[in-house]
Amino acid sequence: MFPFFKHASAFALLFLSGLVAEAAVWKTSQGQSFEAEFVRMEGTNVIFSMADGRKFLTPLLQLSPESQAVIHRSGGAPIEALRSNFGRPWPREVRPNGNPACKVISEDREKSLYIYESPGYRFQCDARITQDALSNFATLFEATRAYLADLPISLMSGEVIANRSKVLLFGEKEAYFKSGGMQGSAGCYIPQHRLVLIPMESLGLIKGGTGYSRDVGKEDLVLIHELVHQLTPNAYYSHGALGWFSEGLAEYVAATPYNTGMFRPDIYGNAVKAYVTAYGTDGKSGRSLGTNIKAPPLRDFMLQSYASFSGDSANANYGLSLLLTHYFFHMEGDGKARRITEFLKGLQSGSSGEASLEPLHAGGGFGKLEEEISAAWAKKGINITFGS
Repeated sequence: MFPFFKHASAFALLFLSGLVAEAAVWKTSQGQSFEAEFVRMEGTNVIFSMADGRKFLTPLLQLSPESQAVIHRSGGAPIEALRSNFGRPWPREVRPNGNPACKVISEDREKSLYIYESPGYRFQCDARITQDALSNFATLFEATRAYLADLPISLMSGEVIANRSKVLLFGEKEAYFKSGGMQGSAGCYIPQHRLVLIPMESLGLIKGGTGYSRDVGKEDLVLIHELVHQLTPNAYYSHGALGWFSEGLAEYVAATPYNTGMFRPDIYGNAVKAYVTAYGTDGKSGRSLGTNIKAPPLRDFMLQSYASFSGDSANANYGLSLLLTHYFFHMEGDGKARRITEFLKGLQSGSSGEASLEPLHAGGGFGKLEEEISAAWAKKGINITFGS
């Protein structure tokens, strides 16, 4: 979901004010490091601000490829600066490198402000979280990050983002809603701040005497889904991708079998089928659409507005988007994801709308593509009827 802040709480405003001033460590193309705040792009030059307020300018190409990629993901750099991992083999299993431990940065009970960090994330909370829950989060967050980096669709350019990703957690649902969370949602992503907002209860956290702790009986799909949005490049939210692909991708990752820090990509579609048609392999989550799915014309579905996509038929739309995304990743052609790769390359180059979808049907038209998708999923026991 992509809400806007309407009546942000004091906690959220305090957090957002911290986003502006936070510096990061950058590297030059010669390997030298420096700490500064990214201000903006000016042509092909980058403007940084030092801790003492002084600003300086440097050509984008004089930064390391990793730093260039960070600038791009902030919306400031040309697409040529983004390194690609298109064409690499699809991962079979993914776990984070090194120790994903989460450390306490500060815990201020009077201000209800608690800050924790793992290698790639910064968590800001309005209530204390116990160490067992932090350890679980660190593993899940870092595993998700590693999984996205390994997917050969140029989500993170195969690189680790230099800046930590920001996550805002709320002890009470009301505080979540006041900070921009939509009524009825279990979590959301704020694109203008690249910020994930999630209430504690959506993460399976329960309040105790020493803080919020982990309820091991709860699943993590909401959390994983929103983390995918946070690490998806802006180009993949263009018209033609926003909706069916942006949500299909998040559903794809969330539906991937996960256990104790390891993702095992579901290239054969068994977990996807269970998630879309019923309640998932764990029997707790899923879209429960059954095996006979009536879908709108494919062209209309892919080009509908996000408001329409997330409206009354959202549950069915999310499920169908997952089926489409899995089809292009693993079922189309010889399973090399060639069409979706060309589609994503087009988005990165500025293509949008109906023109951006041409690589997906390869000139054969949407009617032929509907037949191909229906035939592929029929072999897995799911009957999709387009045109309803």
